[in-house]
Amino acid sequence: MERLSATEARLLDIEDRSGVHMHVGCALLFDGAAPTLERFTEHVRSRLHLAPRYRRRILSVPSCLGSPVWIDDPQFELGYHVRETALPGGGDQSQLWRLIGALLSQRLDRGKPLWELTLVGALAGERFAIIGKSHAALVDGERNGDLLSVLLDDRAEPPSPGHPPIWDAAPVPTRAQLLLGALAQRSRDPGTPLRAVQTIASLARAQFEQRERLPFDSPGSPPATLLNRPVGLQRRYAGVEVGLGRLRRERERLGGTVNDAVLTAVAGALGRYLRLHGEDTDGLVLRALVPLADAASPALLASYVPLPVGITDPRRRHAEISRALDGLRSSGRVRAARELIERDGFAAPTLIAQAARLQTRERAFNVVITNVPGPGSPRFLLGHRLRCILPATPLALNQSLSVAAVSHRGRLHFGLLADSAALGELETLAGMLEESLSELHKGARGKRT
Repeated sequence: MERLSATEARLLDIEDRSGVHMHVGCALLFDGAAPTLERFTEHVRSRLHLAPRYRRRILSVPSCLGSPVWIDDPQFELGYHVRETALPGGGDQSQLWRLIGALLSQRLDRGKPLWELTLVGALAGERFAIIGKSHAALVDGERNGDLLSVLLDDRAEPPSPGHPPIWDAAPVPTRAQLLLGALAQRSRDPGTPLRAVQTIASLARAQFEQRERLPFDSPGSPPATLLNRPVGLQRRYAGVEVGLGRLRRERERLGGTVNDAVLTAVAGALGRYLRLHGEDTDGLVLRALVPLADAASPALLASYVPLPVGITDPRRRHAEISRALDGLRSSGRVRAARELIERDGFAAPTLIAQAARLQTRERAFNVVITNVPGPGSPRFLLGHRLRCILPATPLALNQSLSVAAVSHRGRLHFGLLADSAALGELETLAGMLEESLSELHKGARGKRT
């Protein structure tokens, strides 16, 4: 048995009580014709031992006397988790977005390992896609990495698969073993008498209830906007991409970092969208939860960044955001996100899952904006070159929009995920993000906008 951490238990409890999905998504697009489902499934089987949690499911402790545990799934069936679908009419971009939104609208089955891979063949432009969905509790970024990353190779000719280790599921623990394990967990806490120890579930429940009561118009909380409505089950997805070279030139002209330019463009798009829907943005400053690389560990650090969405001049908006981030950078608390890839070997899906975990520990923000680097060198799946990565971070309680971005092959790919009922015009917002990126480019060159 492996006991769930406090964060993992909290993710499950929030999902149970609010209905908000706590899985992350990532669509990988490849050049060429798709492999057969059989060949792809065998490839997954040959690498599954490199991500052992993907054969484990969650088991609750009787009477909630302790946090749940990860156990081997004795009925593990790879065919349930690896699937195939096709899009009609050539599989254009909008159809792919709708499919990603539909897949992310469906909750993962708690009775099985919490992940799915969907092979999507015959996309427009002679491409195919792998859409991955895994629960944020599954990937912790420390001992447990993500499956998508281990499926990729750094050269077109994959190494010989060899013979993966034989896997036999460990016996399912008995009720008595679960109870004894829970009592041992409590007894190891020397600062709290046994009778006073609260379970992880009750702690998570208390935090959830506190977050649910938090008013968005109270002192010290973010402003109430249409971005902060109760979240349902259905999701919409849209993507935007921009050249990294252009963003780097804007960084040279305006100062700061590429991430500053990204936040400036997102703030501009959100301001446009709010004004389109009749909201007064004069002086309005949203609060964004922005995961940044922690200087003290190979992990992400939750940081709040002000987004002055009422400032229409992109140069002024950039200056405000860059000034706020300068304080974090000068403090030594954060480092360049690129270093996580170069020094610690983290992959983009792992970083996205880490960012999702931060949402459960933080409160009072309008939107989550995650910007992480993709692989610095080419990656291949069964000889097919990875073309782009489309990320998706889950929505938090009462936050109806999340924005994620991943860089790869000289491009930055944005993934916008929204609640269908609260933010139905997501493609309009995606178009506004494209306009905001263009506006920033012109502003950086000193042109009037």
